[in-house]
Amino acid sequence: MKSPIIYIALLFGWWSASCDSYLETDNFGKVLPETTEDYASLINTWMFNVGDKYSGNPPYYTFYDVLRMEAFTDNLNASLSTGTSSSYIPMYVGAYMGSAIYRFEALYEPIRDANIVLDNMKDDGSELWDKTVAAARTLRGIAYFTLMREFCEPYEASSAGETMGVPIVDHFDMNAAPGRGDLQTTVNFIVNDLREAVEMNMNDEAYPMTSDVAEAFLARTYFWGQEWQNAIETAQSVLEKYPLAENDEYEAMIQSVPPLETLPQEVIFATWTQNSPTTMFNNIYSRYSRYRPLDLDLAALFEEKERDIRYELFFDKEFLNTKRMNGFVRSSEMCLIIAESYAHLGDETNALRYLNMLREKRISDYQPLTADNLPSATTCGLVTTDCTGAALTPLMAAILNERRKELYMECDRWFELKRNGRPEFWVGYNGVKYTTEQYMYTWPLRNHDLIANPDLQQNPGYDQL
Repeated sequence: MKSPIIYIALLFGWWSASCDSYLETDNFGKVLPETTEDYASLINTWMFNVGDKYSGNPPYYTFYDVLRMEAFTDNLNASLSTGTSSSYIPMYVGAYMGSAIYRFEALYEPIRDANIVLDNMKDDGSELWDKTVAAARTLRGIAYFTLMREFCEPYEASSAGETMGVPIVDHFDMNAAPGRGDLQTTVNFIVNDLREAVEMNMNDEAYPMTSDVAEAFLARTYFWGQEWQNAIETAQSVLEKYPLAENDEYEAMIQSVPPLETLPQEVIFATWTQNSPTTMFNNIYSRYSRYRPLDLDLAALFEEKERDIRYELFFDKEFLNTKRMNGFVRSSEMCLIIAESYAHLGDETNALRYLNMLREKRISDYQPLTADNLPSATTCGLVTTDCTGAALTPLMAAILNERRKELYMECDRWFELKRNGRPEFWVGYNGVKYTTEQYMYTWPLRNHDLIANPDLQQNPGYDQL
């Protein structure tokens, strides 16, 4: 068998030479893999090298990404920083824009390899063929989901057909220069890929890209696209297979140190599963994550204090981080997706049921929340409206606040701010005011991409930069 490394090098060389445009992916008479094993190697590169790169490995989020993304939010107080701003923990999102422009290209790399497999690999009737196709669809769906969250404006049902999506590249076409299309088309494409992957029912534990992973990202996509009933049903299916952890199991999961030989109980997908640079992980965890204290508004949400297992597990008495930065997709998120989706559908009973389901696993001597004893607060940090633009109700605020607590330091809060109103805010440090403006929640495209493909359009707010 020819070396898969040679195939990858040839493909990359031809791809990068094609007018410097990664959106143009055509074999054009070049050497392609021949066997199912060779094609599988392209996908295996993305499945089994998770965590090998310090600076991130799109479409996944590493601990490096987790800390940086958390630094953009209201979870950490930049004004009280005790260390200088760095790429690990920047002062605010504007400091990241010079790097964010390269995410667009990086996220199309796994899409390119998935397309090579899906377009060219002949069905030989083998189990490996089935697994490779399922993994390729999952990989492509995850990559497009990540592109959508990062490079598209947040979903609004009334305008999704007019809001810019991302270029959909689903097959080889040397002459193609796809425009951005619309956001609804992007959502539908992701849903289709992930649904097909789920239906293939590939759950070989040797493959990180299982149907369960596809189903979890499908729930996320339905949720982002405000398909509440589909989000509920999909997330429920995942939650049934990955029950919520509690007590010692929960603590062990939160403080997991890579490499992980087996995933903890409620973890569906982890970006750090093998070959992790543990020394660097511990260095960033022990130093940079403690340069900036938690915002007191977040700490105050842990009203039960020591009765809440997260209170001492996530931060110390000086409000400095003690939670490990693992890139997890967990069933806790599925539970919160269900609770919020029910709330949007006006089903308060089931929304409270799933909210309490999570809280009782985290708080000892727990007394369930009811419609009569919900906290009166109708904000969630900077968030004052939900994703539909409606003012927060006590129920919605309770759900969003629980999500803010549970998924702290898991690369979630930035996208929650984006999804729920894109609030503008500023921090002051050393006499300088750093402002996060609304347009900054969506990354810009770099000029190189816009020149290479005139049909691309820049995101709003960046036209004059």
